[in-house]
Amino acid sequence: MSDPQWQLLATLPDLPSAQSLAEVLGTEGISVRVSSDAGVLGQAAPSRLYVEASQLHRARLSLAQRQFTEEELALLSSGQLLASDEH
Repeated sequence: MSDPQWQLLATLPDLPSAQSLAEVLGTEGISVRVSSDAGVLGQAAPSRLYVEASQLHRARLSLAQRQFTEEELALLSSGQLLASDEH
């Protein structure tokens, strides 16, 4: 089986935001990988989300429908937004 090709979807300002958004996309069945420039845990550094090339269009549509505010990204990174969506 060949390794899927990965395409850059988005760059976020920190790792927790990228991981949270990856989790949201993952619940939609989109395969996501997160890559970060952070050298140590907790370091503020840009993080990139990659999706399988075959799912890039679908992932872009998902992001376009969401248009997160800075406050929503902060809640995502803390896990609070995901917890409130479950109720």
